[in-house]
Amino acid sequence: MILSPLRRTWGIKMEITDFCKSLDFMKLGQAINRQNWQIALNTVQRMQRQSAETGDPIFDKNFTNLRHCLLHKDQLAAKNVLAVVIAKRAQILNHQEREEK
Repeated sequence: MILSPLRRTWGIKMEITDFCKSLDFMKLGQAINRQNWQIALNTVQRMQRQSAETGDPIFDKNFTNLRHCLLHKDQLAAKNVLAVVIAKRAQILNHQEREEK
């Protein structure tokens, strides 16, 4: 597991809700829409590392499928996988919002 310097120093573990609030989801969608394959791949790799830091494997298979689509430059398939990831993200954020009430 690769941790950022801040997390290594203070032993902070990223929470799944913090990960879901990341702007990387938007950046990834923009990169796929603009067919910036390298930016999209770099973003997915960063998101995979961050997701691993949460200790929750909910996005693992989706990120693997997404990387495969990006390597083959299959925009439609990448958009479909991203839609599944975004739906899971929305479920997590909605659940967290309900718990706070």
